[in-house]
Amino acid sequence: MSTKKILVADDEAVTLRLHHLIITRAGYETALFPDGASALDHAAEVAPDLAILDYDLPGQNGLQLTQAFRADPDLKDIPIIVVTGLREQEVAQSLRDAGANEIILKPFSPTLLAKSMEQFLALPA
Repeated sequence: MSTKKILVADDEAVTLRLHHLIITRAGYETALFPDGASALDHAAEVAPDLAILDYDLPGQNGLQLTQAFRADPDLKDIPIIVVTGLREQEVAQSLRDAGANEIILKPFSPTLLAKSMEQFLALPA
């Protein structure tokens, strides 16, 4: 059985390193991207089992990226976790409406993120 891959899009280098640490310690591979456009451009070749997207990305934000994933036949079924510092209900609702599976508020606990990843990766494909 191959190792599951998690695509991460975040424009903050420190946060990307944190995600990488959490994900690799849990035994998964990472594909890290500093913006939404590069994440979307490479998502099909990465073939992730899960995507973790920052909401506030340059160019294409987490909402737009979620919508793009859901519109792509090859990416539409990938579970998406969106991490955001925005606490407005409208933001959360728009992310849910676009197809985000979970929204995690910053600052977040690495344990919470790890549990959330496990929950989605344990689901049958």
